[in-house]
Amino acid sequence: MNKQKALTYSLLAHIRTSSSLVKGPLDIFVPLIKRVISKMNDENIFSGKSISEIKVYSDKLYNLDFPIPVIEKILRKIAIEINTNGNTFFELYQDKSFAIKGYFFTEFEEDVRKHKVEIDNLEKLFNDFINTTDNDEINDKSIFSFIEKNKHSLSKYLSNKPYLNGEDYSVEAQFVDFFKNITPVYELIKEIYLGSILAGYIEFEPTSAKMNVELLLDTNFIIGLLDLNTSESTHTCKTLLKIATAQGYTCKILLDTIEETKALLQAKSIHFNNSFLQKKINPEDIYNACERRNLTNVDLERISDNLESELSKYKIFTLFDTRKLLNKAKYSDEYKVLKVRRNTDKAALHDAAAIIYVKEKRKKDIYQFEKVNCWFVNNAFFRENQYAYNPNGKQPEIIRADDLLNILWLSNPQSQVDISAEQIVDIGMSSLISLTLNQSLPKSSIIRELDDNIHKYGDKEISDSDIIRIATRITSKQLKNVDELNQLAENDKKEFVNRLQQEANKQKETESKRLKMLEAAVKELNSRTSNIKVVEQEFIVKENEKNSKISSLLTTTTNQTNEIENLKNKLLNEQNSKRADLREKFYAKKIGRWRLRSWIEVVLSILLVLIPFLYLCLQSNWIGSEIIDTIVKFKRDFWISIIITIFGFIFSKISLPTLVGKYRSYSNIENFKKGLKVPDEYKHLDKPST
Repeated sequence: MNKQKALTYSLLAHIRTSSSLVKGPLDIFVPLIKRVISKMNDENIFSGKSISEIKVYSDKLYNLDFPIPVIEKILRKIAIEINTNGNTFFELYQDKSFAIKGYFFTEFEEDVRKHKVEIDNLEKLFNDFINTTDNDEINDKSIFSFIEKNKHSLSKYLSNKPYLNGEDYSVEAQFVDFFKNITPVYELIKEIYLGSILAGYIEFEPTSAKMNVELLLDTNFIIGLLDLNTSESTHTCKTLLKIATAQGYTCKILLDTIEETKALLQAKSIHFNNSFLQKKINPEDIYNACERRNLTNVDLERISDNLESELSKYKIFTLFDTRKLLNKAKYSDEYKVLKVRRNTDKAALHDAAAIIYVKEKRKKDIYQFEKVNCWFVNNAFFRENQYAYNPNGKQPEIIRADDLLNILWLSNPQSQVDISAEQIVDIGMSSLISLTLNQSLPKSSIIRELDDNIHKYGDKEISDSDIIRIATRITSKQLKNVDELNQLAENDKKEFVNRLQQEANKQKETESKRLKMLEAAVKELNSRTSNIKVVEQEFIVKENEKNSKISSLLTTTTNQTNEIENLKNKLLNEQNSKRADLREKFYAKKIGRWRLRSWIEVVLSILLVLIPFLYLCLQSNWIGSEIIDTIVKFKRDFWISIIITIFGFIFSKISLPTLVGKYRSYSNIENFKKGLKVPDEYKHLDKPST
């Protein structure tokens, strides 16, 4: 990832966290595309035959691949937002051509300039950190590529992009870990990281469709859930289960996974008192969690004994009968591949069985994330193999808890379980650091052997602080070939101790360099802050002087300006008074015609009744009894009766109420007036804007 993309991510995070107008997933990209339109306008690009021209410009400006449909949705949002009845600043036509007319957008330019400086400073700080590292294989390293690593991991699920995690980012992970407590530096790193996740919106359009999704949990997920990994890992696992439960997912575990977890805890309990180096090397090791929580080997045994009851609290269901599954796995291609990559054949068989279970649940290859109904969820770095990635765009069977949590948050940031962007970033960054460092570690058996050799041969010569420094060099890959050290312990104990002392001294020197680098960085930061304050103070003084001069000039002209304004207002009020009279006459004339139509309708209705009645009276010689008999006779006739009923209904329910309403219903009269097109010469004149 280059600096331009880092700047884009930083800007996306800034928009997401600072704007109250962000409601939909694509809203955070609206300001970015507004800047594109504005900059095209600045370069005298006022029209185009296709929105692909805007895409090319935006891709270059932000180093993001905006899909055409996403660009089109954003452009239509912008057109609705910025165009008014009087002015059309941007027009998107049916054939996807467009026109720009005098549109300028400078809202985030100051933020862009500020973030550019911060990103340049972060890159310089990273290069200074690299110079303190005793490692020859650190050329062409980029802190920004490491921060973006998680986005590439998500892309394999959201956009079917292949993801190969072969690059070593251990130096970058050390850098982030080193500056974790330096707030300005770490906040910027977190901001870029959040932006990289938010960028997933242009690749992923969440669906509201509900699916019966099943999560099959791996051993390392259970270890994290039991708070026997890092605290961040525990937060990840518990939060994922809460969101999964809220969305109606089912969580299951193989009986073999429970047995594997118990065996792991028992093994850790047995070697509990002989492990010092392991907990210092691997932040995700169970021993590290025991030290953090002040647990003993007895506590590990207790946790192992109560494992089933603990899992039931989280509504995790156990699949007890796994014999058929294991039998299929034993002869599967998955098992053949995993045997080479797992520490034991039993672990390989377990993972193969889990993958086969997921495949059988899915029944067919699935290519869209939202259509997946089953996942094998792990909470650790899954070493590269074909089952961890998506060949030919197919959704993999395995997903890391962090990735799944990020995607669920992306699909519904205001989920039923309250989790903020800040929490997502804290969880993700901590996990990214620990997983990256863990990825580069030697096998646990080699570390355990080195731990034993140190206790045997270097217990008096090597101090605890030296062992911690040695662990740090192993974690940072500055001490390689740990297996050779173990061989040296067998052949030459004295040289083994000397070699350990040399490595500890090297790390001590590295730490001294980093401390000096940190002091210099803090001084430079303070100096830069002081300079900024001086410049700001000078700017304020100049602005005050300028404002003072302007104020004195304004004082001399205020009275004249007020008189002119009063005259203008008086003239405007007189004009509006005349126009109001004309408007009222116009309304009165229109309302009179409007009411006349109803009068005509009512009068005609009365005449239609009155004329036949008078004729009837004439024929009956005005004798009342004969008139009544004739009317009764007519009523007996079916069709005449129907006509009289319909006529009576129309007159009493429609014609007469309509006429009354045109006089007595204020809302009817006002609605009629609103529908009238008032001539321009009668309209109210607004005060001209200054």
